[in-house]
Amino acid sequence: VLTTSPVGTHPSTRVLEEVFASIARFAGAGACAKVIVADGVKTREGDDAQSKFRSGIVTRDAEKKYRHYLRRVKRLTLTPSSVLHGAQLLILDQRHGFAHALRRGICRAVKTPFVLVAQHDRSFVRAVDLTAVVDAMCVANEASPLETGPLVGLQTENKNAFRLNYVGFPTSTTVTHARHVLSKYALEIAPFEAPTRSDVTDASRNAKLSSDVASSDSSPPNPKTENVALLPLLQFYDSMHVASTRWYLSRVFGRERYCTLPKGGFIEDTLGQLMLRTARDAARAARVAGDAAEKKSVGDEKRKVVDAIRDAHRPFGAYVRVASLDPDKPGDPVCGHIDGRDSRLADGANRKFWFEEWHTSEEAWGELERNARNDDGGDDECF
Repeated sequence: VLTTSPVGTHPSTRVLEEVFASIARFAGAGACAKVIVADGVKTREGDDAQSKFRSGIVTRDAEKKYRHYLRRVKRLTLTPSSVLHGAQLLILDQRHGFAHALRRGICRAVKTPFVLVAQHDRSFVRAVDLTAVVDAMCVANEASPLETGPLVGLQTENKNAFRLNYVGFPTSTTVTHARHVLSKYALEIAPFEAPTRSDVTDASRNAKLSSDVASSDSSPPNPKTENVALLPLLQFYDSMHVASTRWYLSRVFGRERYCTLPKGGFIEDTLGQLMLRTARDAARAARVAGDAAEKKSVGDEKRKVVDAIRDAHRPFGAYVRVASLDPDKPGDPVCGHIDGRDSRLADGANRKFWFEEWHTSEEAWGELERNARNDDGGDDECF
């Protein structure tokens, strides 16, 4: 499920095509069902009106370009040679923001137990072992089914349950997450190995994400690994991640949600802050208890604080994929940000593009749209 909204380079579709191409080629998920959720906008008029894209506020001119972009996206979903072919496009009438736009997409269209959540300006820049990550999530979650109950939030969770509800792919921010939370919040976390099923074939693992496995010609095989190195993620990040669909529907969006998500906002600004606050409170309580103990050693106190952080984090079940168990060698970022304000994106002159052969240039769009105007009806009436 990918969410999209107005940016300064519209009506160009290059950034969106780059994201989907990276998912197909670097993650091997080209055959998975694709859902694009186009958020609504708030329009501002007047000579002094300015667009505030992050807030979904646009001028009339920006709105016109966004509608033009969506007509192009619709056409790409119907074009067999496009990387967007077959995608379901959901266009929201009103501004929802990332959190609630994602909720609409998952509730309306996702039929699989796991979902890859993407943003229109975040792409893979290196190969990722998506198959192994999903397999590890299957193993962990089959052993610890998601509990449901009448209570809200963390109170219903089994403290001994170990689930992988969310696995993010490292960005320049999250690849140094352990160092960041230690230096800024004095919270110590460490990577660990999550087992995968060694007796599961590549085809059956890929079926967890897609009912139609891609051929080797269209989607290269993922790197194989027996175990998946993960680091606890003490803050939710909206960037590229795989998550349990049921977890999203119950714990993030449902009646048993961790917290209320305001309309127009981002999950990382609400749930992310709750997660961090929970870990900090647990660490603080453990340190106070250690200070009050009559007999204490530095090693025991440190271990109790680390255990308290782990126990507080466990109900969220959010982790980031890292390269190794060595805290000093987490690997390189595999997801990058494409700045939608960069005017060079419209003509493809950007070093962050890996898959320009999948892009539709403005020249190509000009020819396609001139030809479309000669046809009766066209696709404009859909908008």
